Amino acid sequence: MKSYQKTIFGEFQGQNIFRFTFENDLGYRLSVMNYGATILEYQTPDKKGQFANVILGFDQFEDYIGNSPKHGASIGPVAGRIAGASFELGGEIYHLEANNGQNCNHSGSTGWDSTVFQVEEVTDEGLVLFTERADGTGGFPGHLKVWISYTLSEKGELEISYQVQTDRDTLINPTNHSYFNLSADFAQSIDDHVFQVDSLGFYPIAEDGVPAKETEISDFVKHLQQAMLLKDLFAEKDEQVRLVSGLDHPFALKPGHETAGFLYHQESGRFLTFKTEAPCLVVYTANCVDEAIRFGGQTMKQHNGVALEMQALPDAIHSHQKDQVIVRAGQEFTSTTTYHAIAK
Repeated sequence: MKSYQKTIFGEFQGQNIFRFTFENDLGYRLSVMNYGATILEYQTPDKKGQFANVILGFDQFEDYIGNSPKHGASIGPVAGRIAGASFELGGEIYHLEANNGQNCNHSGSTGWDSTVFQVEEVTDEGLVLFTERADGTGGFPGHLKVWISYTLSEKGELEISYQVQTDRDTLINPTNHSYFNLSADFAQSIDDHVFQVDSLGFYPIAEDGVPAKETEISDFVKHLQQAMLLKDLFAEKDEQVRLVSGLDHPFALKPGHETAGFLYHQESGRFLTFKTEAPCLVVYTANCVDEAIRFGGQTMKQHNGVALEMQALPDAIHSHQKDQVIVRAGQEFTSTTTYHAIAK
C-alpha cells in the first residue's frame, strides 16, 4: 500500500472537511471525506489497464451540500422509508420527520449524510470515522455511538463496516448510497451494463415507495437472477418497473452467499462483485433527474448510475422482520459490505 494522502476538501459551518485518499500497489484508489462519511471515488482498472473512478461524485465540496441523490453518502441511522414517519417500540410511539410525502426517508434532514464525522483512526489501508448522536435526534430514541470504517485491500476490494452502540432500544439500518457507473463516464447511462442479483425474490413497492413485506418472483426478477442487460430491464412492461421507470426495489439475499451479484460493463471490461452481511439489497437506478445535479457541466442523465444499497428491508419495523432493525440498549450493531471491481 502507498502512503495515504490527506487534504482539505472544503469547509462546512466553520469546520474543515478532509479528503482521505488511499492507493494500493495495483493502482486502485479510494477517496473518502468526513462530511457524511462519503465515498468520493473508487478508481479501478479497465481491460486496457487504465484506471478511472466508477462511483458518481463531484469535484467541488459545495456540490455535496444538499446532495439530494445522496451520492456516495452514508445513510443512517435508518436507510429507506419508514411508513407514516412513525413507529412503535416498547409501547411508545416515535414521530419522525416526514420528508417524503407522509413517510420518513433516509432518516430525514438529521441523517448521517449531512453529519461531520470525527476521524478516529487513519492507516495506509483506510480509516475509521466516528460520530455521536443525541437521544431524540430526528425523533429516534437512543444516544448513539457510530463508527464507519472504509478499507481498501491489496486486491482492490472496497470494504465498508458499521458499528453502532445505543443506550436505549432503537432502530438501526445503515447503508452506503454510492452510485456505480463502470464506464466511468457519468454523462452516459448504464443501459449497456449487465446486472445480476442472486436473490430469493423482490419486494414490490407502493406508489409512495414503501415496500411490501413479502417477496415475490416476477419475470424480470428471474431474468436478473440469471443476468440481464439493463437496457432490457428499463424496457420491461412489468408494472413495478414502469412505476418508477427502473428499479427502486429491495431484493432478499441468500444467507451466507459468497457474492450477492455482479455488475458488468463489456466495453471497459469492468466487472464488479458485491457481498454483504445485510439481508437485503435495495437497487436504485437513478430514475429521477434532478436538474440541479450536474456532471461535467451537463445536467445529470436518467439512469447514469446504480446504487447498490446493502441493508435490511426498508420499513422493516412495520413487518415481521422488525427484529432485523431493532437494536436493544447495551447491544451493538455490526455489518460489513464489500465491493470488488476487476477487469475481464
